[in-house]
Amino acid sequence: GLAEALKAECERFSRQESVFAEVKLRELPSTLPGDASLGLFRIAQEALRNVARHARARNVEVTLRLLDDGLQLVVRDDGNGFDPSRKPDHTSLGLASMRERVALLGGELDIESAPGHGTTVVAWVPLKKTEA
Repeated sequence: GLAEALKAECERFSRQESVFAEVKLRELPSTLPGDASLGLFRIAQEALRNVARHARARNVEVTLRLLDDGLQLVVRDDGNGFDPSRKPDHTSLGLASMRERVALLGGELDIESAPGHGTTVVAWVPLKKTEA
């Protein structure tokens, strides 16, 4: 399941990148929809990849919890951060893919960061499909 996959990914990340990665799981249902699980896992992977490439972080915290009839994934690092209002010098496929995954699941993505203060990626996806 998603919880076990996140734990394994954070353990792999910690070993490979020498960055302490902690997983916090809160109030999760026993089963989760496969599309939401896969989407959130891929978002967590991309957020961790960005930490490894850009953040120079010492610690990362990955939290998964139920929130407002959906699942919220938060990936927070204590790295060097960036100014989200500034246009990147290069095309950021990682951020674009996270936004696309969340949109396909009917969710929301928010990225909070500031130079010198780390970055927080917050993804939320609904657990119930809305009727169109």
